[in-house]
Amino acid sequence: MPDIQEIIENRFLVTHFQPQVSLKRKAVVGLEALSRGFDPKSGEIIPPTLLFAQARDKASRLALDRACRTNAAESFAALHRKDKSLMLSMNIDASCINEETRGSNHLLNLVNRCGISPSNVIIEIIESRCEDTDALMSFVNFYRQNDFLIALDDVGAGFSNLDRIPLIKPDVIKLDRGLIKGVNEQFHKLEVVRSFVQMSNRLGCLVLAEGVETAEEAMCLLSNGVDVFQGFYFARPAPGLDAVPGMATKVDALAERHRENRTQQIADDKRLYSSYDLTVLTMCQGLAETQAKDMGQALSAFVESYEGVECLYVLDMRGTQISDTVCDPGRLKTSKRFLYEPATIGADHSLKEYFLPIQAGLEKFTTRPYISLASGNLCITISHVFYHKSSGRHRILCVDMSREIDGGCL
Repeated sequence: MPDIQEIIENRFLVTHFQPQVSLKRKAVVGLEALSRGFDPKSGEIIPPTLLFAQARDKASRLALDRACRTNAAESFAALHRKDKSLMLSMNIDASCINEETRGSNHLLNLVNRCGISPSNVIIEIIESRCEDTDALMSFVNFYRQNDFLIALDDVGAGFSNLDRIPLIKPDVIKLDRGLIKGVNEQFHKLEVVRSFVQMSNRLGCLVLAEGVETAEEAMCLLSNGVDVFQGFYFARPAPGLDAVPGMATKVDALAERHRENRTQQIADDKRLYSSYDLTVLTMCQGLAETQAKDMGQALSAFVESYEGVECLYVLDMRGTQISDTVCDPGRLKTSKRFLYEPATIGADHSLKEYFLPIQAGLEKFTTRPYISLASGNLCITISHVFYHKSSGRHRILCVDMSREIDGGCL
């Protein structure tokens, strides 16, 4: 295998492109340029991990980074002439961004020479690799002023510095493949993805999920606000647009499957929540006729009678708990008891998600799924106002219903 200097000087490099797909648009919206080396004697490809591992000092890393960028831009130029809407995602080795390199304008000069519009180029940065924040910000501001888009890569990975998101204000946030893998089966991962999607919507940037390997992951992410995908499920990196034509059928089939699944899920949820509402209303009617001293006994009977009920408790209209929390003992976590402990009489629920809508005037409210502090399980809480006849006051029944991940994704 040639050494790193020989690879750089002779440009023993090849650029493969991996498509970035929008399922809502049913189209390829961008291509990420991925560099590989090659051995001219054997013709074998040098994988990127091995290629970049050879660049051990700063000078070699910078030279290799620029050689890869040049190869990528030149390879993309022909594609850009055919389709002006395609975006080019290009990685920058952030460890090379420092006081000495930030004013070189190498990338700007390169795309201009290749006839590529800067507005069609996304600069991907793994910000955790940059040691000089001032140089990084100078680099970002310069290229943004020249119409390039900025993406933060590997967001959600172990070393990602989230405090740089408001600092850099990226146009694109690329969620790390470690966060995406199995997201349809892991509630905690899904909640992290949802938080990034919500944040990105408020900040006006796009979320891209990379490393998508299954249809289930893609459908789960699509259901939770992610629209642009990249990964082996859609296409492996390939020269030019070799991987793109074969994706159309897969994308169409996935979009149709998503539509059917979502329609079915909405119908199933409607039936499920209607049954929940009937159950809670029946409980409220029973509690309305119950003496205050017998309320705990009535709640215990409800837990035994209705499947899926984890915990029950009653609040006054100020959000103060006036009954014990009655739980199904078979559903309580036996570990982490210092975290998961049912609330007791006198507990203040006035800031809880299930109380505030009631205070605002709603008669009933159902939360999104969350991990219950009473049981430690995934649940929803339904709060419902009822009139307690013996006390002559309105009360609020709170019901924690078990809500397991349905079909792998909520």
